[in-house]
Amino acid sequence: MKVDLKSYEQYLKEHLSEKRFQHSVNVSEASAALAERFGCADPEKARFAGLVHDICKEEPEDVQYTWMMRSPMDVCEEERKAFKVWHGIAGAEMLRTQFHVTDEDVLHAVRFHTVGRCGMSPLEQIVYLADMISAERDYPGVEEMRRKTQESLADGMYAALVASLQKLLHRGALIPHHTVEAYNEYAAMLQKKEG
Repeated sequence: MKVDLKSYEQYLKEHLSEKRFQHSVNVSEASAALAERFGCADPEKARFAGLVHDICKEEPEDVQYTWMMRSPMDVCEEERKAFKVWHGIAGAEMLRTQFHVTDEDVLHAVRFHTVGRCGMSPLEQIVYLADMISAERDYPGVEEMRRKTQESLADGMYAALVASLQKLLHRGALIPHHTVEAYNEYAAMLQKKEG
């Protein structure tokens, strides 16, 4: 996949804080590294999807809402009530509409990088995990998350979804059905592997 990353980097520099831009670069690098490690996705496509995953993150709330509501992808009620996840849905729609990105795998990777979903492609898993383990991340348990992700994408996804659900439950937040379905899929995979 050939994309002019420089033009996207320039756009991101103009629309994101320095910290968020650096995070995007780190996720881009982590995505490419995971794609190379596991050989299940095009590293250049992974680099691009990682770079643009937060393209809408710092847009005003009304802008994110407008992009999100234009999305043809399934946007559930729980997502519509959770501002923290709007940027993924909005970002995918902005990439599709404003930047004419037609690669559905890239669009899905951006759209689902916060909530996950059942049946994620390798690229979607890579961007989801790269976002959680990028170089600047320093939350409690990040080293364990990195270790699990290096073992396999499935192990990483299971650990990431458990952590995500625990955080949502702790906050008393609504949980999108996409996240629950993703958790069930990876939990079943793990049970089968151990079983």
